[in-house]
Amino acid sequence: MTALLEVAVFKGMDPAKLDRIEAGSRLLEPRDRTKMFTQGDAADAVYAIVAGSGHVRIGALDRNSKAVMIEVFAAGDLFGEIGIIEGGTRTADAVVEGRVRLLRISASVFLDTLHSEPMFGANLCRELAIRLRRTFSMFRDATFESLDVRLARQVLYLAARAGRRTEQGIQLTGRFRQGDLADLLGATTRSIITILNAWRADGLVIYDATRAQLTLCDEAALRRLVDASSA
Repeated sequence: MTALLEVAVFKGMDPAKLDRIEAGSRLLEPRDRTKMFTQGDAADAVYAIVAGSGHVRIGALDRNSKAVMIEVFAAGDLFGEIGIIEGGTRTADAVVEGRVRLLRISASVFLDTLHSEPMFGANLCRELAIRLRRTFSMFRDATFESLDVRLARQVLYLAARAGRRTEQGIQLTGRFRQGDLADLLGATTRSIITILNAWRADGLVIYDATRAQLTLCDEAALRRLVDASSA
């Protein structure tokens, strides 16, 4: 069974066609912190995350080394498609965090599949629409919401996408340093530490700074915090 069956944009496609795509692609197991591409690079392939407990961080640095994290992709996701679809360069950096297994699909194979497989095109449109909606939501929150509400919304999002239930609560899969969470919100690390400390004191989360692991102990309370801002 092809690994691509577990990747959202390939759902519903003929397994035989997926086997051919996989056969013409390259399986990669990059090391932690490997940079898969850099903003401005030529867009020559897309990457499907077919397995692994880690994630791929998509973001960028400005000339003063201030970072922004745009998205976090985990098993089942595809990334690197924007530059290929528009015929441009990479719009951001892609860095591996933890252990992942990737399938590198060349630009030509990706475009041929897009042109010949309606199901693939429909799936891809749906995924891009979801990402656009999330981008709009983050832009809106940055304008109207307090930082603690914005952080609560994002950790709930990450928990829903790639969290695992433990006796203590929902643990986010992979490492999330305080600086990573700050980059996701365009905030300072100090402000994120202040919020996490307050949440820990209230029993909402557990944060293991050594392992950079965040566990949501009281998901309902975090949801109430988010919902109260919309009331």
